[in-house]
Amino acid sequence: MNKSYLTLLFFFISTSVFSQKTLNEYFQEGRAAYEAKDYKLYLEAMETIDEIRPNNPMVVYNLAGAYALNGRKIRSIQKLNQLLLMDATYDFQQNEDFDNIRRNKGYEELIALQAKLNRVEEHDEVFRIIDAGEIHPESFVVMDNGDILLGSIREKKIIRVDPDGNKIDLVKTEYAVLGMHIDSANGLLWAATAALPEMLDYNPADKGKSLIMQIDPTSGEVIQGLEYDEGTIIGDLAIDKESRIWLSNSLEPTLGRDNTDTTDFTGAFIRKQFDLSNGFFNLQGLVLNEDEKYLYLADYITGIHRIDTETDDVVKVFAPEEILLKGIDGLYYYENSLIAIHNGVKPYRVMQYFLDETGQYILFGRVINQGGPSLGEPTLGQVKDGYFYYLANSPWIAYNEDRELDLSKVKPIEIRRIKLN
Repeated sequence: MNKSYLTLLFFFISTSVFSQKTLNEYFQEGRAAYEAKDYKLYLEAMETIDEIRPNNPMVVYNLAGAYALNGRKIRSIQKLNQLLLMDATYDFQQNEDFDNIRRNKGYEELIALQAKLNRVEEHDEVFRIIDAGEIHPESFVVMDNGDILLGSIREKKIIRVDPDGNKIDLVKTEYAVLGMHIDSANGLLWAATAALPEMLDYNPADKGKSLIMQIDPTSGEVIQGLEYDEGTIIGDLAIDKESRIWLSNSLEPTLGRDNTDTTDFTGAFIRKQFDLSNGFFNLQGLVLNEDEKYLYLADYITGIHRIDTETDDVVKVFAPEEILLKGIDGLYYYENSLIAIHNGVKPYRVMQYFLDETGQYILFGRVINQGGPSLGEPTLGQVKDGYFYYLANSPWIAYNEDRELDLSKVKPIEIRRIKLN
């Protein structure tokens, strides 16, 4: 899902829980201090902003410069390292603020890291190319018979595409279609839909509304639905072995679990809810491990977290210094590894991260695709039969400021895959 408007909202409007000042006020103070060459005050302002709003590339870049201007060379290099893992396109080498760290050994390592991160790596392959037109798919499901179900943001529907490329509408939806998953216990499709301004006939009064739908993927019959009337963008879901559904809300940081043992029901209910407003910003992908003891959850800003489904304990998943778990949209699990689609970093990348025996620490990662020409904006995927499939180029970039889709900027949808074993 496109995160730009959420990111801007958090950065420019959010009010600090630590102070009555807004982030923008701190930023203005810092800029004034920089122009007055009061670099100590400038550093204090940047540190405060970084604490309130972590992992923002612009903030981290300015903070790295503030450390350099105050003679704190090691901290400056550390922050530049963090920046490059988020956005390797920053031209820090031309910035005079960093003149006094250029002879440091770590500076040459930064240049090498930037070159590595900007190097194109493709270890996957094209699976299907689909001319989707105005559909704007965000998610898909590969079916056993070779058909593909595409969920439409723009046209609010799910379509079926057969191996020959023929398309038929499976079901119309009330809102834009986001995450979709098949319940392996019964073969039924679950789809998360939410009111987004990019969908046709968007009504601002529907902002914050979501509808989760259970659908027969053969007939398109809607079996039941779970309604959420305010404060939600349910962007993804996971289904456990008891056919309970876990839901992530990216508008307000909450995680829910609903029972789905009703039939012919459309209504609002939620059986279990986690309030993650303390320390979380923008929830995205979620996935259960094999025995379903743990649920892994991606926050677009702060990285991957793990929830113990028995005790409800929430812990952060740690990674080596060279791995930054930021900007993750889709998140998937395969044989004690996590597969992450990073569309909040530059260049885009799709990664597989291998966990230790505790499941809380990442040992190392491997690149599936980094900066490949097909990565328009990779979004969501699917693990199936030992392969990982993902949608490589959801056309968010093709919208103008009025949320109108410019078809001249829309390319055929590319679904790519990699064999995981």
